[in-house]
Amino acid sequence: MTTSNEFGYVDDEGNVFLNGTDGPNKIGQYAAGEPTDGLAFFTKRYHDLVSEIELASARLKDGKGNLDSVTALVEKINQTLESPNLLGDLEKLKAGRDALLVGFEERKAAAAAKKAEVKAAALAKREEIVVLAESLANSTAWKVTGEKFKELLDQWKKLPTGDRGKEQELWKRFSHARSAFDKARRAYFSTLDAGRAEAVTAKKAMIKKAHELADSTEWAATTTSFKKLMDDWKGVARAAKNDEEKLWADFKAAQDKFFASRNAANSVRDEEFGKNLEVKLELLKRAEALLPITNVDAAKATLREIQEAWEKAGHVPRNDKDKVEKRLKVVEDAIRKVQEEHWHRTKPEVVDRANTLVTSFESSIAKLEKQKLAAETAGKSDEAAKLGLQISQAQGLLEAARSGAATLG
Repeated sequence: MTTSNEFGYVDDEGNVFLNGTDGPNKIGQYAAGEPTDGLAFFTKRYHDLVSEIELASARLKDGKGNLDSVTALVEKINQTLESPNLLGDLEKLKAGRDALLVGFEERKAAAAAKKAEVKAAALAKREEIVVLAESLANSTAWKVTGEKFKELLDQWKKLPTGDRGKEQELWKRFSHARSAFDKARRAYFSTLDAGRAEAVTAKKAMIKKAHELADSTEWAATTTSFKKLMDDWKGVARAAKNDEEKLWADFKAAQDKFFASRNAANSVRDEEFGKNLEVKLELLKRAEALLPITNVDAAKATLREIQEAWEKAGHVPRNDKDKVEKRLKVVEDAIRKVQEEHWHRTKPEVVDRANTLVTSFESSIAKLEKQKLAAETAGKSDEAAKLGLQISQAQGLLEAARSGAATLG
């Protein structure tokens, strides 16, 4: 008894035969079960290989295929064609192999193009790094620029290699820029000690000036002088760490003495100004009681009285000044807004324009009503209905125009 399909068969002894142009050829033996099991096993091998080919072709088409995997699969197909170990259409396997080879070459060409693109991008990035390095060569921001050169070097090392000759040329430029910066930095720090001595002399002079200002009661002028001293201090190089700490402590002691005196004086002044604040808060109650504005003339008269009293009240504590003035300005702005709205409503050209709009809508409605009557008379119900809708819309616009005109004049 034999079990077969269109591609071959399995005899009772488990021998597996593949049909060929010169007749059946034995390709193997299946002793693990019935002949039908053997037929299914060797046929499944064929379908599994076809599935592998289809998947690899699809991945190549999507640009995701792995070239090494495709090479291995083509070799597997060739071995199968030379020494078949499955039951299936060998011509289909050949066609699948040929399609894979075409896809392989296309994918290989795309990969080569991508590799060339990556190399070109790497070269462009190296040129960018070199240009930036050369722009930093004369920088005196030693710490920041030194770190930047390290960062640029790390970026350089991580880039893929490309044209060796061009890369070496760019590397020489990069190395030259970095060496120039390093040389200037070493020269700067070699002369730093001399600069520090000069800094100590300059800062001692500033400290002397600060102590002279410490007892001043010219608060505004002296505050400005201390600000200038601070700017000058920041503009002078730092001394050695221990010297710098001592110098700064001496300078700050004089500065703190002045500002403590100024703050104490301001506290006394603010206490005096507190009475003025109470007066202005009462005036604010009067002003805010005018809101909302119903009688603009009366509100203006009351506001003038409040403003005169406000000026006579004098200064208030600095922390309260903006708050109370903003509250008064709210009332002033409200009165000004009502005045502007009144002026707009009574402006002749605005009134004329509103009345003209009303007249225009009335004329349009009259015309539409005549057209609707004519359509109804002619039995054109659809046209009459459409005109009725237009009349309804126009009447809504007319009412809005009349309402707007009524607020003017």
